[in-house]
Amino acid sequence: MRKAILISLIIVCALVLGIPLWVFKGYSPDPSRELAVGPEVKLLNVETGQVSTLPLEEYIVGVVAAEMPAEFEEEALKAQAIAARTYTVKRLLAYGAKPADVHPEAELCNDPTHDQAWIDDQEMKQRWGSLKYILYLNKIMRAVKATQGLVITFNNVPIDPVYHGSCGGRGTENSEDVWAAAVPYLRGVDCRLEYKADDQVFTVKTDWSELAAKLEAAGIQASTGAELTGKPILEALKTSARGRIMEASILGQVVTGRRLREVLGLTSTLIEWQQSGTELTIKSTGKGHAVGLCQYGANGMAMAGSDYKAIISHYYTGVQIQKMK
Repeated sequence: MRKAILISLIIVCALVLGIPLWVFKGYSPDPSRELAVGPEVKLLNVETGQVSTLPLEEYIVGVVAAEMPAEFEEEALKAQAIAARTYTVKRLLAYGAKPADVHPEAELCNDPTHDQAWIDDQEMKQRWGSLKYILYLNKIMRAVKATQGLVITFNNVPIDPVYHGSCGGRGTENSEDVWAAAVPYLRGVDCRLEYKADDQVFTVKTDWSELAAKLEAAGIQASTGAELTGKPILEALKTSARGRIMEASILGQVVTGRRLREVLGLTSTLIEWQQSGTELTIKSTGKGHAVGLCQYGANGMAMAGSDYKAIISHYYTGVQIQKMK
């Protein structure tokens, strides 16, 4: 009786708030851990220092919740779940019982600079609010359950399924244009259906002295003002086929596009800039390294009717989707 009343109240609230009823497909007012089967992982929460043992599929729920906007289409969430699971399996196979010196007590952590982001139920409630927490968690759990045990492989080996937020509609990059190695399944592809591509433009304003301080803080010795007289503050030396910075000169120092993005706090290496005296206005388009799955592009494909299989096949060249053995 209490369960029926709770469902009725939530549906009424959803109708008042304009939330479509299709989101209640497979709804549970207290999302069960039906996914608590299969292998387990040890996870370090870097914020609390706590190490938890979680079923793999339950861990994937927390990764999808942290890594992709929950309002995205379910087919996009399914693609993200498979990529996240493959990422996890790949690292477990590669590192075994001792994944890294930074956290030898756990196989994984929730620091996105080292592993994948992950949030627990409490963080989900804080991000989404009580009503959306129930709706979004059920939605994500449906996506994970529908793809349970599936991983992406190339020649029957789990791939390194890197992904990023947004390529800005420009398309993704070949792995060797961002990192050192050419990976056969990480080929640049078009991304014409990116969701809200026009919104993925971010502006940074800075000047010579601020740039010099940032470079020096990063261990890069900036040139003096006299040495730069009549020269541009920032100059592209090498770009990818899609126009992203691969190598640049900043205050007379040559850096990679990745390093430039890190030092200046840019969202991507797809940038344009204008110099006015000693001041610089930089616009970066998209979010992330632009290799592999584009999350906003995946959502655009899902909105256009593509399923998770088509999304994965588009962003990872020549791969297969297989059940874990």
